[in-house]
This record gives sequence, C-alpha cells and structure tokens, in this order.
Amino acid sequence: MSAALVRDVQLVLLGTGTSAGIPVIGCDCEVCTSSDPRDRRLRSGALLRFIDGDSVARVVLIDCPPDHREQSLRAGIRRCDGIFFTHDHVDHTFGLDEVRRYNTLMKSPIEVFADERTCAFLERVYRHIFRRHENVNDSFVADLMLRTIEAGTSIDRFGLRFTPFEVLHGRLPVLAYRIEALDATGRVAQVQPGPLPLAYCTDLSAVPPTAWPRLRGVRTLVLDMLRYKSHPTHLTLQQALKVAEEVAAARTVFVHMTHDILHARLTEELPPLTELGYDGLVLE
Repeated sequence: MSAALVRDVQLVLLGTGTSAGIPVIGCDCEVCTSSDPRDRRLRSGALLRFIDGDSVARVVLIDCPPDHREQSLRAGIRRCDGIFFTHDHVDHTFGLDEVRRYNTLMKSPIEVFADERTCAFLERVYRHIFRRHENVNDSFVADLMLRTIEAGTSIDRFGLRFTPFEVLHGRLPVLAYRIEALDATGRVAQVQPGPLPLAYCTDLSAVPPTAWPRLRGVRTLVLDMLRYKSHPTHLTLQQALKVAEEVAAARTVFVHMTHDILHARLTEELPPLTELGYDGLVLE
C-alpha cells in the first residue's frame, strides 16, 4: 500500500465561533459569562501543520478571520505556506493584513487560494496589498500571490491535495475542502496520516448532491453547527447531526457555534463519533 510523503499531520482549530465571536459584546448570557475556556470562541479558522517529503515543517491556513493575530500568538505560528479561503465574508477574511509578519519571517511571498468571487473581494478590500504601487507611502504590506480556484479542480502543494467543492451558505455557494496526502507518484496515498482524509466544511446550510462524493470516506469531518433553532444560512444541531450520520466519519467536530451552545451541556448529549470543537483543539 502506498505511503504518504507527509507526516506528523495536525489540524488545529484556531477559532470555532460565529461571526460575533463568544463572548458577544454586551451579552450576559450563561455562555458569554461562562468560566469554561471552551466557551470562549474566536471567529472560525484553522491551520494544517505537517512535515513535507523534504522534512520541512509547513503551515497552511484555512481562512484568516479578524482574530488571526491573537490566534497566531496562541498557536505559535511563525510561517505560512499558503491560505485557502472558503468565502468572502468578513469573519473569514478580515485578518489577511496580519500575514505580512510571516513574509518577514520567511522572506518569501504567500500563495492565497480562493474562488473568483472571493478573489475580487480581496483585491477590492486589500487594494493597498494587491495594488501596492498606488500607495502614497511605500508601507509595510503583505506579499501575496492570489490564485483563482474552481470547485472540483484540485490543488497539490507540499505533498497534500486540496480539493475545493461547493456547499450552500443560504443562497450563496461557498467552498469546502477535502484534504488528502499524496504518495511519491503524486497519487492519493492509500495510507493516510493523522486526521486525513479530512473535509473542512464551515458556513453551510445545505449539502448539494454534487458535494456528497467529496465527503465519502473521510476520516475527519469538521462541520458547521450554529445553534439549536433554524437559521437561513447555517446548519442547526439536528441538521448537522444528520449530515454527520450520513458521512459516517470516524470523527466529526462541530464548529462555527454561537452563544446558544454551552460546551459542557451539549457535550453530554452528543452521539458517539461527534464532538464540539473548541479554540486550540488539535486533531491528529
């Protein structure tokens, strides 16, 4: 059986909260005032840590929320070899300016992967980065290489394959990712390390028929689960549990939770093979 080139693969949940974060400003509910650190949720994002085939330690980010600086300091991030965006919403993109520090540490640019809509958004919002020559002062900005990607077209980097696929965030198609390790021939390895194959699916309210094949056979599923009651653009607890049951991953971890979810209470009620994520959780 073919072995993977990469090793020591970890997925670290940098943030597991919804767009407002937890605690919510001005809220005194039991979750926002909880002393359980698992109830303190920064905006959702994650990183992959692994050793590539040349024994180089790599870090790849999934989304870059407004809390990225704090998340980076907590996780001890000192480099960034790529960023994969799921969509263009503020709570997933407004930390991009912070990655300039990685440029300084690495002395190299960073590849950024996003769909056409998100690329256009990033170029507009971060005009000072992508049209640096127009800045009045030549200030300290990130050095980024923007790559437009499409659902269904895989990207191979550092011994990993990232396959974007579309899920529905209300009426908006956004990207989720299937992540797998490659072998020495460039094919998907038969023996997958750590949490791989993994599907990262945040910000969705429905799984369209085209997405189900990308979820088959994953070992780890990271899945949106906002709250108990219905929401037009996110999965409820019951909807998320139904998706988890259908996928039947060895481990399903829920993220993007609002302040309806008290970690300790809901943890006791979840079925086997499912769990609540929390900031700093390492999946390996």
